[in-house]
Amino acid sequence: MANPDKFFGQIFNEHLNNLHTTMPCEVIYVHEDKPLTDIQPLFQRKTSGEPREYPLIEKVPKLKHVEEINEGDIVFVAFAERALDFVGNRRHDLRDAVIIGVMEVIDDE
Repeated sequence: MANPDKFFGQIFNEHLNNLHTTMPCEVIYVHEDKPLTDIQPLFQRKTSGEPREYPLIEKVPKLKHVEEINEGDIVFVAFAERALDFVGNRRHDLRDAVIIGVMEVIDDE
């Protein structure tokens, strides 16, 4: 192996690109019959080539203290350490999102 630092650096970066902790998302759809929301992450991901949008995350629950959520709101989302459905061994996955709050837009004026 000619350059182990570069090799292991690429593996490490690939792993970090798939590890999700928190991010802002836009509310796309609020389910009327259940306290669930469909959200679009505002960050983009770049694996190779041009940056791409993350997929829509559907049926995301919210924490109890989070009151009204409307379409177009920007929410802050956390991704659980382990699978919320207790199936499999996924970690910090987009499927395990929980809305932890609604972000207030602050004007700099």
